[in-house]
Amino acid sequence: MSFGDFRRELIETTLSLAPAMLFMLIAQVVFLRLPWEEFALVLIGLTCTVLGFVLFIQGAKLGLLPLGQGIGTAFIERRALRPLLVFGLLLGIVLTVAEPDVRLLTYQIEDVFGDAVNRTALITAAAIGLGLFAVIALLRIALVWPIHYALIPGYALALGLSLFADETTVTQAFDIGAVTTGPMTVPFLIALGVGIASVLGSQSRMRASFGIMAIGSIGPVLVVMIWGIVRSAS
Repeated sequence: MSFGDFRRELIETTLSLAPAMLFMLIAQVVFLRLPWEEFALVLIGLTCTVLGFVLFIQGAKLGLLPLGQGIGTAFIERRALRPLLVFGLLLGIVLTVAEPDVRLLTYQIEDVFGDAVNRTALITAAAIGLGLFAVIALLRIALVWPIHYALIPGYALALGLSLFADETTVTQAFDIGAVTTGPMTVPFLIALGVGIASVLGSQSRMRASFGIMAIGSIGPVLVVMIWGIVRSAS
């Protein structure tokens, strides 16, 4: 990573976050009126967020994207589809457990619901769901399935399960399904799909490499709802 790349990413990230930071400053002056000592901590936190995000983006470009694409290419060149699917399952689980958005959301859920929600079980259910549907997404690339073959049954099943799950479980499930597509999972899994498609060739497969997260995000919704229904019944 050169200093020029870091500076360019820092400027772009700062400019993209500037409206939000300006809005927070206006809200502080007009509405919140927190002691400036407390608001200074908010500004420090925002500064750390900007720097951390810049470092993460550079790390993803240098490490996650090439690694994911290289792994996908290596598996397909060796015609090792089954090991690739197992790897995709485990990768989806591990990345979801490490996903900062998932951890932040489950922390907020635990903060609101307390002992009524097991944070570890919630993360585990989401991770298993993403892993399973990452496998389906990888199979779609290899077999060139239309994406609606996965999306329509997946969301139809999710809507059907929502009729049996309580409202709290439904809201948690769909929120977790949204945040699993975060900065850890997206670059690696999409790069993995691009690596697979690049070896298999055809333009249709290259297009199919995008859609992994659309399919993958269904899994956490389904598994979290099933877990909530089973927990309520026990």
